[in-house]
Amino acid sequence: MPLVVQFGASVTLPCSVDTPLPLHELEVQWMREDSVTLVHLFQEGESRPESQSPAYSGRADFFSEEISKGNFSLLLRNVTSEDKGLYKCVVHTVHESNETKVKIDIGRLVVTGADMPAFAYAGEDVILNCSVDTHVPLEELEVEWMKTNGEILVLLFSEGENRPESQHERFRGRAEFFTEEIPKGNFSLKLRDVKTEDKGEFMCKVHTNRESVNATVWLQELGFSSLHTWVLVLTIAAAVFAVLSCIPALRCIIKDDESNRALLLYCLQVSVPCILTSTAFAIWGYIEGSVGEAFVGSAINFMRILILFGWLHI
Repeated sequence: MPLVVQFGASVTLPCSVDTPLPLHELEVQWMREDSVTLVHLFQEGESRPESQSPAYSGRADFFSEEISKGNFSLLLRNVTSEDKGLYKCVVHTVHESNETKVKIDIGRLVVTGADMPAFAYAGEDVILNCSVDTHVPLEELEVEWMKTNGEILVLLFSEGENRPESQHERFRGRAEFFTEEIPKGNFSLKLRDVKTEDKGEFMCKVHTNRESVNATVWLQELGFSSLHTWVLVLTIAAAVFAVLSCIPALRCIIKDDESNRALLLYCLQVSVPCILTSTAFAIWGYIEGSVGEAFVGSAINFMRILILFGWLHI
């Protein structure tokens, strides 16, 4: 299996023998097999850094105290993309020569979002996809979900755990990770009770100590939910009732009708449209999270009933 290493990290290339060898008879060469580049050399009882290729000077070292024990492993620091490839450790003695090979792969941080925009009705839940492919431990990984319009922090994973306390209040209690999926690299976001103002671009930003990569997901224009339909129905019903009830109410006013039937008609003509409109405001406030606006709208309509009843001396 190849050794997968992140950019800038260090890696140990293993090479050892079961029985320690006499140092004065020993020569150990670490080489790039693909280019015959000398990475490091142990010869005549000591390391020979002056023999190293310039590309590895100061970056590749033996574990000096371990050589006498038969451990010829090599420490390679500050790994770069050029270090990817096959290495061989060649051990020479007076009587024999053996070698072992080690392959280095560079582990790139890959973040994948969704190919297509996500769609949702207001009031429903939606999943915004983000998967992370990396060998970096979760403790060294930071994942931010941002709403790019306004750079609003939707959700944060840092130091190996969720950080809900860092969320913007607009998304608090509505946005969450799939916790059990995180060890698999799944950092998809579940957004509950979608609002129309949630429409737009979301960004999944992934950071390590050495690199940052992001992926974008679009939450497209949202359709109307069944609750939106009820708001529309109630509003239309209020308008239709108000118009239709005007005709018999005007007749009663013209005839100066003070009967109980006329009084009931006045009450209905005043109260029904206001009640329907107040209900529509309440539902709209629930859908959009605008509780204050819903309360004000409903209160105005109920006050209108009281004012009109006062005008009718009821």
